[in-house]
Amino acid sequence: MWVNLGVILLQFLSGSIMYSYIIARILKVDLSKIRDGNPGASNLWRAVGWKYGILALFLDYLKGALPLAIFVSLGIVKDNFVISLAALSGVLGHAFSPILRFKGGKAVAVSFGAWSVLTKWEAPMLLGTIFTIFTIIKPKGTTVQEDAFRVILGYLFLLPYIIYKSFHGDFHLLIFYDGNFAVILYKHYKDLWGYLRGQS
Repeated sequence: MWVNLGVILLQFLSGSIMYSYIIARILKVDLSKIRDGNPGASNLWRAVGWKYGILALFLDYLKGALPLAIFVSLGIVKDNFVISLAALSGVLGHAFSPILRFKGGKAVAVSFGAWSVLTKWEAPMLLGTIFTIFTIIKPKGTTVQEDAFRVILGYLFLLPYIIYKSFHGDFHLLIFYDGNFAVILYKHYKDLWGYLRGQS
């Protein structure tokens, strides 16, 4: 039990490290003044360019997977429900980071990392496909409201896959999905509401 709790805590701490915010501080950039003020890789990209943006995206993805992936690969954690809770803990760490007084980011990249631990390439590929299609439709860039709609749409398209996997013995994925979607929706609902009201 203590090992499981330790892994969940470590994953939360891993998720709570706000790399975009840290990089921006080093570069003396205030992300709160960029676009929607979100302290994430997307705004860092817009503020200082794609090189730092990709670095931050990679680090956010990685923190969603580590240290959980290491413990799983070593066989230290085997219970799928514990793995799902730890993965969700990492997402919560990013979304409500103690570093930023529990405000945090929108948790998209870190969620990709968590899904990679739980499903390998499957869930990230499904989400990524929806995001890519939306980007192709809007090649000149998207508004904050359109970004929110794209993210929620991706998660809705992911649901049939999760239900299918749940009926085939992977019920823990539904538990993670519910928690992850709740966080994603909470972080995007204002912008999503703006999109639905035609404010994009």
